[in-house]
Amino acid sequence: MKLITLIENHKILEKAEIEIQMIPGIPQIHFLGLPDQAIKESFLRIKSALKVCGFKFPMTNQIIVNIKPNYLKKSSKGLELAVALGILHMTGQKILSESILESIIYGELSLNGDVTEPSDLFQFKNKFIDESILSGISIKSATNLNFRISNLNQDIEIQNNQDKIIFADRPQLGLKLNYTTDEAEILFLFSVEKIHLLLSGPAGSGKSTMATHSICFTKDIKKTEWPLLLAPHNSVTSAAFLGGGSQLYQGEIEKVQNGILFLDEFLEFNSDIIEALRGPMTGQKLRLSRAGNVREFDCDFQVIASTNLCPCGKWTPEIKLRNCRFSNRKCRADLEKLSGPILDRFGIYFYYNQKNQTRDVCGEHILKRIHNYEYLKSNIILTSSNSHGLFTDESADQLIHQIYPDIAARRKTALKKIALVYAIERESSTIELKDLIKAEKWTYSSFLELEKGMS
Repeated sequence: MKLITLIENHKILEKAEIEIQMIPGIPQIHFLGLPDQAIKESFLRIKSALKVCGFKFPMTNQIIVNIKPNYLKKSSKGLELAVALGILHMTGQKILSESILESIIYGELSLNGDVTEPSDLFQFKNKFIDESILSGISIKSATNLNFRISNLNQDIEIQNNQDKIIFADRPQLGLKLNYTTDEAEILFLFSVEKIHLLLSGPAGSGKSTMATHSICFTKDIKKTEWPLLLAPHNSVTSAAFLGGGSQLYQGEIEKVQNGILFLDEFLEFNSDIIEALRGPMTGQKLRLSRAGNVREFDCDFQVIASTNLCPCGKWTPEIKLRNCRFSNRKCRADLEKLSGPILDRFGIYFYYNQKNQTRDVCGEHILKRIHNYEYLKSNIILTSSNSHGLFTDESADQLIHQIYPDIAARRKTALKKIALVYAIERESSTIELKDLIKAEKWTYSSFLELEKGMS
């Protein structure tokens, strides 16, 4: 028989399918599908719980439990309930209804048969709000479930949760902070456009703080789920980042779908990882192949990369002279990791200067501006006779080629995207010269400064 349960994959709950089959042999439970040691030890808890509750454990059969997907390393607090109920259903000792068989079964068993709700189910309650779930007794009664069972020998209770709707909460910390005018502008542009952001500047200037708080200004994926901000350390291996090794598994890129991938100390990452981002950053599918296994998945996320352009952490493109204890060869070797193709994937580049700037723009003001922009954008698109014309403005193309005759295609796309944002804020669907001038600072001039400094 087949049942649906949950497993922990890199501290995130995901749906999994378990297949249970009985064959003649020594009474034992064999777990297949890369189970960790905790799952392998579940046999004793399941056997004890069945016997204490008055059920019979099959004494002439061995039980094979296959956990899918096979390529993921399995760790779970609540898989035991599904296996125990599956055994009881197959042996006719406790028949499960069709609604239960189609639900997610996830609960922890004690030695005496008591069933409790795993704590991580409450943590990820919003992720499975649309699913039918059977679990145990919970101290945190706010968890939204369809079925509960307190002990294996008791009947499954139907929960009336029709009126409960749990919404994802927007992170609040960044909204309470103040930002400089430039930081506020970057956070606004990054939030309203699907565009990648590169930050550089001297050590301690606030790059990481701004990047980690960017999640506070994004839009929720669904009403019940907030986007993920994932920040792998620069020591991560290529296999862990992409998802690979002898067995293909979920890497950092796949876990961050529809979220933000923050790469702090970008130039410290393995050069293979940096170059591997070129396809995913343009929305291309990532295809992995290891030992005859193939995985392919869509890539849809935003990247924020922060870095010191020099190992000393002091140099920015506007600084002509520098007092650096590293050789020019060392500095150039670091900068060479930032190749032209990968640099071209970033739509906005912002570098901090040495001057102290006043932080007087509140995060709540930035969020209010974002909401106002979304309202204007929806109205302009609805009232425009040709909504596609917002993005294929021929007059804007001609204007760009007149002012920037040598502009690259991706740089031109980023320039038009940001210029259109400023046009919409003017309540217009037509890009004008003043919009391009405002957008140039973030999408064109700053990159020229960087390339000039690198040379």
